[in-house]
Amino acid sequence: MKKLLFIFSCILLTLSSCSDDLTDGISTGEVHPTSNQVRWYGAKSPSGIQSFGVSDGSKRWNQDAGIYIKFINSPSDPSFIEKIKTIASEWEQYAGIKFHFVEAGQKADVRIAFDWNGNDWLTWSYTGNDAKKISDQAQPTAVFGGLQYQDEQQFKGDVLRVFGQILGLEYEQRHQQWTENGYWRNPEKLQAYWEDFFDGYTMDWAEIRQYVFDPLTSENTLQLLETKELDEASVMAWPYYVRSQTLKLLANYELSEGDKTFIAKLYPKNGSESGSESGSENGSENSTTSNTIQKAWVDAGYFVWNYDDGEVSLRITALGQQQEYLPDVSDGEQLTSAKQMFYGATKLKKAPMFNTKNIIKFTYMFAYCTSLTSIPLYNTSKANGFSSMFSNCTSLTSIPKLDTSNGIDFASMFAGATSLASIPNLDTSKGTYFQYMFKETTSLKTIPLLDTSKGTLFYYMFAGAKSLISVPNLNTSKGTNFGSMFRNCTSLTSIPKLETSNGYYFDYMFAGAISLTFVPNLNTSIGNNLSYMFLNCRSLKTKPELNIKTTANINDMYTGTPFA
Repeated sequence: MKKLLFIFSCILLTLSSCSDDLTDGISTGEVHPTSNQVRWYGAKSPSGIQSFGVSDGSKRWNQDAGIYIKFINSPSDPSFIEKIKTIASEWEQYAGIKFHFVEAGQKADVRIAFDWNGNDWLTWSYTGNDAKKISDQAQPTAVFGGLQYQDEQQFKGDVLRVFGQILGLEYEQRHQQWTENGYWRNPEKLQAYWEDFFDGYTMDWAEIRQYVFDPLTSENTLQLLETKELDEASVMAWPYYVRSQTLKLLANYELSEGDKTFIAKLYPKNGSESGSESGSENGSENSTTSNTIQKAWVDAGYFVWNYDDGEVSLRITALGQQQEYLPDVSDGEQLTSAKQMFYGATKLKKAPMFNTKNIIKFTYMFAYCTSLTSIPLYNTSKANGFSSMFSNCTSLTSIPKLDTSNGIDFASMFAGATSLASIPNLDTSKGTYFQYMFKETTSLKTIPLLDTSKGTLFYYMFAGAKSLISVPNLNTSKGTNFGSMFRNCTSLTSIPKLETSNGYYFDYMFAGAISLTFVPNLNTSIGNNLSYMFLNCRSLKTKPELNIKTTANINDMYTGTPFA
């Protein structure tokens, strides 16, 4: 079986079809397209057809991160999507990598379309991580054409082949032994057939042969990984419908034993070495072993050790900030702080797993990781500092349930996480600082009940949470600063009764809460600053009853309200 993980840009389109005058010898059990239903299959390059040797990196994906995939249009039969997911999962049984299917509105490196631009005869895919070079989320990186015309067997074969390409595999006929074993049985007739087929197209025979049939070798690729023997049973054998007079093999529809073995070598599940069976000098690949922080992160240039303030932590480097994925590591117990660990890693999509059991501070851990969408469940049981942990993680939609039972500082924990749609129940019973905690979480509609009984600072806690429609009963009896707490909460219509008897600052507390119709009585007896407290609360039905000391600042307290 030939599978290639190679560093070169492959063909724009490799093609196959049916022909009425080459139909002899087709097995009777196979269902074929109708005479007017031509079927082409191919691989696509980010910059079109290129010559051998053009390289921009390995086609293999980062195993730790997996492959994020979405469907960008709908097939003729909606059930196709679940069928594709089920069939594709067969590769996952043998490969140490996962397919992560996400919703159409989320970012994904692999984007699948059906009958793209009305072409129900064309199936193609970029090879491996070449798909990452196509940044437009509206453009497909893999296309299925005409699935609605296929029987179950053909459907499965097409899905397995395309996902093989997505994983970085190439078609079987480019194995060196395809030629050596005599599968070019009649080159002249083959050339005549393809020239006739492409009459009127821009590709001539030299291009077709170079990009479809010529074998890949260590001389015309920068990295070649292939098995020693051609695998005639491989699902990656190119699906010719009628080729009895030109080629020996017909299409296959199941993963062969060779397919299973080879993909397990490319993406090993147990961390064993992956590489080539060809013995080629260019066929070797770095082994994947049990990673450590020193080996996988520090030696790789992604992080440097930091020992400030008696803490053991890591600081990400400029190189680390450019990575979309970082490998999981087996250690981390030496760390006592994750402060600013991934700060500003704007390309990071999936947070790596490491041992966090001894970390006390998670302050600013993922701040400004604007592409981050996935976070593993870390051990946070010893931590007391969570301030700004996810601040400005603008692509993050959810987080796992973290153990925050020892947390004291939750200030700005989710501030600016504009896509965050839900928050799990968090133990905040020891929390003192809640200022800015949910500031500008513009997608958040509700929050769970938080134990804020020890909280003293609540200023800007929900400011700018424009989608927030309700707030649970919060124990604010020890609160001293409520300034801008609900500022610009434009969807909020009411709030529960808050205990504010220890509050000194109430300035801008409800400013810009334009839908707010009712505010319960608040104890503001020791408040020093109530300026602009209800600024532009234009929907208020009744004037709140407040006990205000004579020395308090009440400038423009009701400006923009019916009670101005």
